Amino acid sequence: MSHVARRQFSSGSATPTLQSLSKYITKAKNGQGHGTMKGSPTIYNSRSSQANYKGFLKAEQKTPAGFYFQGAQSSPMGSINNETIPVSFLPKSDPRRTYLAREVVPSMKKLSQGALPVLQGRDTPKSYHLKPEQVAEIVKLRQGDPEKYSRKKLAQMYNVSPLFISLVSSVPQKRKDEMDKRLSNIKSHWNSRRTIARDDRQKRKSLWYRA
Repeated sequence: MSHVARRQFSSGSATPTLQSLSKYITKAKNGQGHGTMKGSPTIYNSRSSQANYKGFLKAEQKTPAGFYFQGAQSSPMGSINNETIPVSFLPKSDPRRTYLAREVVPSMKKLSQGALPVLQGRDTPKSYHLKPEQVAEIVKLRQGDPEKYSRKKLAQMYNVSPLFISLVSSVPQKRKDEMDKRLSNIKSHWNSRRTIARDDRQKRKSLWYRA
């Protein structure tokens, strides 16, 4: 929404700068009221140098002191959204009241009377189809050859999730030591930046569970 901006910096003696700001600032008529500010003034090109913040800072310092009406850049014609400006705040002679009563209010009533949208999502029911004998077989396969019968492979064989496989079975200690050795070998090739980043990640994870 539009608002009134106050500039507390004096203009100084930079006449060329004030001339470059004339397209942004409209002075008050007859010295009464307040001036109008169009957009955000900058002493540089507003398009090619819009990423240069120094142009906006220098323009703010060179803007004559006073109050300026600065309309919202996103809505130069004024808002007609009843959520932005409630109808009770609009004057009775405001033409936006007619528009709201004719276009917005009926569409909102029609939307509220319609059926609720259908929820889209996966609602997979839980399955308890495995028997104790099958669970024992999963444990035996994973203990016997963990390289071949991984969690993913066993999950596909018995139509369960890899999480379920990890809950009912575990790999032998020899396999754990082998995987730890592989991980240590990989970490030995890390540079200092990656090592520091991984240590920071572990610290952040430990902070997740703090009360």
